[in-house]
Amino acid sequence: MRAHSRRRAGTVAAVAWVALAGMPLRAQVRGTVTNATTGEPAPGVALTLSTFSGGMRPVEEARSGPDGSFAFTKPLPEVPPGQPFRGAIRAEHEGIGYTEILGSDTAGDGDVRITVYSVQETGIPPPQVRVVLFQPEQGRLQVHELYQIVNDSDSPVTYSSEEGTLRFHLPEAAGGQVDVSGTGPAGMPLRSSALPAGDPGTYKVDFPLKPGDNRIDLSYSVPHEDGGEFLVRSLYPGMQTRVAAPEGVEVSGEGLTPLGQEPSTRASTYLLADAGEAALSIRGEGRLPSGSPSGGSGQADISIQPAPVASELFWLVGLSALILGAGFLHLLKSEHPTGRGAPSEERG
Repeated sequence: MRAHSRRRAGTVAAVAWVALAGMPLRAQVRGTVTNATTGEPAPGVALTLSTFSGGMRPVEEARSGPDGSFAFTKPLPEVPPGQPFRGAIRAEHEGIGYTEILGSDTAGDGDVRITVYSVQETGIPPPQVRVVLFQPEQGRLQVHELYQIVNDSDSPVTYSSEEGTLRFHLPEAAGGQVDVSGTGPAGMPLRSSALPAGDPGTYKVDFPLKPGDNRIDLSYSVPHEDGGEFLVRSLYPGMQTRVAAPEGVEVSGEGLTPLGQEPSTRASTYLLADAGEAALSIRGEGRLPSGSPSGGSGQADISIQPAPVASELFWLVGLSALILGAGFLHLLKSEHPTGRGAPSEERG
């Protein structure tokens, strides 16, 4: 009798399994991918669903269909209460990645809209503003450079080229060692790399410039003696160059105009005239404070720590801040505190 019951239960379970196997799985996260350059659906885009539960890790992969639609059948794990994001979808189109963050309320009925762009290799916009931060300490000069690049293409495209979306000069004393990161309009910093660009000391970075505000950050180190000179070179005529140094460090040189002190970090700021290259004298020692309070001004915290000792380089932990939270970058790009305005290279 018991054996008969077990056989009957097994038969029922098998029938139920077969019935379920023939049913389509309910999508847990679905949406569409659109190419904003053409205004048409983007088929064949590779998509990866990742969770933020227990660290970022992939959950499922999919591809967009002929109409740009996609669906993930595996559920996103729950996240702790109060965490606003459950995960992310990464879409790769023409070799460029685009990320859409998923809120904690994203469910199967939600329609996630992902935008990608066609890639263009020519007409790459030059940087509008460069900020150079000097931090001399214990016989080394830590140099951090930020380049702000605005992609305001009429028909929106993503710029990317083997020739680089940014070119810069790296001092020979840096030994070719430079840390590179880029931040696109979504505000997610990504590590990148620099390669020699042919001319001695010239390097290139191919960080994709998506429509909107982009920035590329460089960090390297060179030997330094107190009062020694550092040669700042510009490869982009007309680009604004601002200079910053921690409290206790004095920067001087021809074409350098003081702009005042940044209130939160007490860093000294300067405008450097566009002369192709300028020799600046750097005296004193100091570093910007780590974890400077942001207060209510929108100022981002500053967080700098050493990279591995072998490279003797410093790189930024809080890449979305660098030296420049929204407040600091605005200060460096805005008018002189006493009212004398510096020429702006911003494009609307």
